[in-house]
Amino acid sequence: MSIYKVPTGILDLMESIRNKFFNGAVGKESKITWVPWKKVIAAKENGGLGMSSYWALNRALLCKWIWRFLNRDNSLWYRIIVAINGSNHHELICKYNGSRSTWLEILNEVHCLKLKGIEIMDHCKKRVGNGEQTSFWNDLWIGDQVLRFKYPRLYALENNKSVTVADKMAADIESSFRRRVRSGVEGDQLTNMRDILESCSLSSQVDRWYWDFNGDGEFMFKDVRNLLDEAVLPHDVDPTRWVKYIPIKINIFAWKVSLDRIPSKINLLKRGVSMEYNLCSVCHEDIEDTSHIIFKCEMASNIHQKICRWWQIDFYHVSSYAEWLSWFKDIRLPSKKKLMLEGVFHISWWQIWNFRNQILFGSSIPRRSTVFDDIVSRSFMYVSSRCKKNFSLTDWMSNPSAIAL
Repeated sequence: MSIYKVPTGILDLMESIRNKFFNGAVGKESKITWVPWKKVIAAKENGGLGMSSYWALNRALLCKWIWRFLNRDNSLWYRIIVAINGSNHHELICKYNGSRSTWLEILNEVHCLKLKGIEIMDHCKKRVGNGEQTSFWNDLWIGDQVLRFKYPRLYALENNKSVTVADKMAADIESSFRRRVRSGVEGDQLTNMRDILESCSLSSQVDRWYWDFNGDGEFMFKDVRNLLDEAVLPHDVDPTRWVKYIPIKINIFAWKVSLDRIPSKINLLKRGVSMEYNLCSVCHEDIEDTSHIIFKCEMASNIHQKICRWWQIDFYHVSSYAEWLSWFKDIRLPSKKKLMLEGVFHISWWQIWNFRNQILFGSSIPRRSTVFDDIVSRSFMYVSSRCKKNFSLTDWMSNPSAIAL
């Protein structure tokens, strides 16, 4: 995947395999897809799980070869490309001619990305030193636009359209024009360009390319991959809430709770799964949807109340994830402790769901009295193993909000 463009059909097959694995399907087994796969692989900032797409992975790896070529690493492959196609990077990268070769296929893919509105080359900019390796008109080296596009009337007058910054700045700007600049649009463009160039001074250092996505200017594969995913994957207004103190599987379950995408009886009925009994398996008092089993059920409400008493915060009865989130955001705690508390709630949802599943599918009826104790012990195990500060189980059980972090 690092040098060849992977066909779309192969990428779709790979995504399908990954989707089935995520849903728990084995072999040719088919299971319900609770969340659209494109949403799953979207960035956490956009409401997904940040898994990224294979399409973005493949295309970002191809773009890395463009960066290597721009930086002229003098390796064997670079010398071969230059020997066959020439050393003018602008002509090579920006004027793909449709020929077939591995290198030209990479250029073609960059061109295809441009047609989709993804301008990879706009983020590759020149940091000018002595100006000897920078094209005055064709490289993005000053301002936010290539000069030949910013000043098209002046570019039309240029005799040497591949002139370097060093040669252009060594003499008067108009010296390489085929005629004198006229008043009007040409004169305005010349005045504007002179004003911009006044701030430019050359040095003895060699020109180099820099990547404008990060402060150090180094090309980062992750930046390109995120850029590509951002262009093709869905965006959600609310980012995914992620707690670093608890396991990934519990974070994913909490994410599904927030989306109402767990296999409750009502959700199964909506997807055509027949149910003889759709009441809550724990309390048998109301229909079993996500809000009921996680928040409104008597057992869930009691656990919520015990957690509040344990953490010494005011209890508030919630009946949905939206109400819980609104209530939770108003809790005043230091950020680290608040994140731990959020992790405790996520663990409680996980334990409530497991308790429900044991009732339905277990060989024996579980004891309700042990659920809260399991939440306390599991949360201590998860948080203490992921927290830099050491604290005892006794401190965690007595008052976790008072632990010094």
